[in-house]
Amino acid sequence: MAVYREDSDLTFLKKCSNEDLELLVSILTIDPNDNTSRFTETLTSDTSYKRYYPNHQLYWKSIAAELQTFGANSGMTLLRQGKGVCYREILIDVCDKTKINLNEPPSFFIEKIENVLLNSLLKQSLENMEQHELKKLAAELGHINLHLPPAVLMLSIQKSIMSNPLIWNSLIFSMLGNLGFKIGNIMATMFTIIPRLHPILAALTGPIGLAISNLWLLSDIAGPAYRVTIPACLYVAVLRKKHNDSNIIDQLLRNGGNIKKFMGKSF
Repeated sequence: MAVYREDSDLTFLKKCSNEDLELLVSILTIDPNDNTSRFTETLTSDTSYKRYYPNHQLYWKSIAAELQTFGANSGMTLLRQGKGVCYREILIDVCDKTKINLNEPPSFFIEKIENVLLNSLLKQSLENMEQHELKKLAAELGHINLHLPPAVLMLSIQKSIMSNPLIWNSLIFSMLGNLGFKIGNIMATMFTIIPRLHPILAALTGPIGLAISNLWLLSDIAGPAYRVTIPACLYVAVLRKKHNDSNIIDQLLRNGGNIKKFMGKSF
């Protein structure tokens, strides 16, 4: 049984909604290939899970503990009496496995390491797209000069997406959906709250989300644990961004969902 290790980088999970935590629970417990329970998961046997599910907020430490043990060596977990490793160690390991270089990672804030991971995956996916696809994406974003040199155009798209939490979150949801995880309720809720986002997000998440998914699927990832920790870290990064930037959606709602300035494009 997983035992929670005190981890300041995961305590924000207690403030996430049950709907947001539902997908994290699914990533940790369900194999999307056949929609069955993961062979090594222990969360569904946890006493708190059995008592409080689906009120995930009430057993967030058990969820965090499950992630910590997936990121640890099983033998060492036994020696530590069920405790895994802290999220920072898992995240740095994921960056190493996906061949993402970090400069002096121990000194980074956790958000910076997550941003390096997200930014690098986005960059790699854009580099694998054709020039006409990049121009189409730039046109959808609506505020990028389409006549920029290819390298500058790609950099402008990358910068625009990374600075926009709604678009980036949608890309990760799209990637998780392409990998077989059930993200329908989250995307449906997003489009219901801000309906005018639907056309542009659909245009962007399709090609880029698929490119990120293909990049992940084609990479040489050995061991079933990485099939959990990589998407889990990506999703935890999204949850942290959502937690830190929740005021943006609140502002949009107060303005009736008007996203002209936010997206740089009229609807």
